[in-house]
Amino acid sequence: MLVRRWLDAAGITDPVLRHCYTVCSRVLANNDGGIIRWQMSWLASRALPAAARPHMMASDAHASRADAYADSGPVEDRQRRLAAFAEATSAAFAVGSSHDPVLHALVHTYQTFGMPLSRIQDMFTAMQRDVDFRDFATFEELSQWAEQLNTFGWASLLRTTTATELVEVEPLVRQLSVLCQVTDVLCDLSEDLDDGRLYLPLEDLDRFEVAPADLKAKQWTPAMSDLIAFEAARVTDRLPALAAELEHSPVSPFTHAVGEHLRLLVAAAVDAGQDVLHRPVKPPTRPFLNLWRPVMRAVIPC
Repeated sequence: MLVRRWLDAAGITDPVLRHCYTVCSRVLANNDGGIIRWQMSWLASRALPAAARPHMMASDAHASRADAYADSGPVEDRQRRLAAFAEATSAAFAVGSSHDPVLHALVHTYQTFGMPLSRIQDMFTAMQRDVDFRDFATFEELSQWAEQLNTFGWASLLRTTTATELVEVEPLVRQLSVLCQVTDVLCDLSEDLDDGRLYLPLEDLDRFEVAPADLKAKQWTPAMSDLIAFEAARVTDRLPALAAELEHSPVSPFTHAVGEHLRLLVAAAVDAGQDVLHRPVKPPTRPFLNLWRPVMRAVIPC
């Protein structure tokens, strides 16, 4: 029922398109991905104007599918599956349609708002690096990868929500996307290590004299506590200035909620201590609902 209302608000009346966007909503409902990307995606979607929600569902469902190909299933099959999905995406844009409901909805969203395919290509390039994983030497390298990975989703959010490019805001939102990724790295550290991936920059490990081999083996040392606190501070120390710079932009209430969401998560990662090496950080949902509620109410009855 809600999805139908959102489609009506977006002026999407074609039965085929309505079906495709509904499939996107089901893809997201069944997603069990990382704590940042998909929990925040669900909450944030309820804080957007109703007319923007179908389009964000299309972008998020596509990213979810790509992420699953890059992160799940037999390692030897990931490169093939991700490449095939990237080719299918390019083919859908080339002809302006697809028999795949998610791709068909995505193409419609991008055509509606005139967004460039290059943003999606950047995401696939970043995901390919995940498949052919190598450690990040520096925080700058991690940041560049995070921007490449996340610009697709954040740019889609800005454009579908405001119907403009907001050129002056995009660099700030790119910075926010990096902070989201750092938080994701902390919260999903144990699962990433299980998958043979260490996202924390090697220069940071060296700063605190943490041996990469110890971290990859999940052998906790006292220095790791300082390392986790340092990465958490990368997020919390930058958030106040970002909030101030975004204060008078059309997306200020939304980005403020994102910032508070990140604060709760990094605090939980620090509080987890050595457990951060053995299980994902998943704090209770209620505090997150409470902080997003005012933004959600602002778009009621949509």
